[in-house]
Amino acid sequence: MPDSDEKIIPGINQPGAGGVIHVSEDVIVELARKTIEGIPNIKTAAKLASKFGLGRRSGGIRVSVDHAQGVISIDAYILVKYGQRIPDLAWDVQEKIKDNLERYTGYEVQAVNVNVQGIYTTPGGDLQLDMDTDEIFSPDYNDEAD
Repeated sequence: MPDSDEKIIPGINQPGAGGVIHVSEDVIVELARKTIEGIPNIKTAAKLASKFGLGRRSGGIRVSVDHAQGVISIDAYILVKYGQRIPDLAWDVQEKIKDNLERYTGYEVQAVNVNVQGIYTTPGGDLQLDMDTDEIFSPDYNDEAD
């Protein structure tokens, strides 16, 4: 049975359930990572995050769990595919992680902080410019700007 200051969470620490269920932080990290993998044009910044010690062997995800209150906070470190609208993708990451974690763990997600660490391109792909480079580098280009 939960302490008097603990929040009652159905299926997690409800009275009469015969105990308390704690979901491991590693499980929460894996759920968040799998969620991100399912979102097109996004990758976790696993190598970059581990280089700076962000998250613990987490693949670009850091988790904070308050088991007493049944609340989770997530920091997701991601890379966005070049040419995509970053705010829209970050919003998708927040919503999908929140929905999946609440559905699968029973915990309330207090915050999903999305940290865009960089931009990636497809393997072997070049960055696509919105301008015609032949026009920029033509001898007449500088004359038109004057």
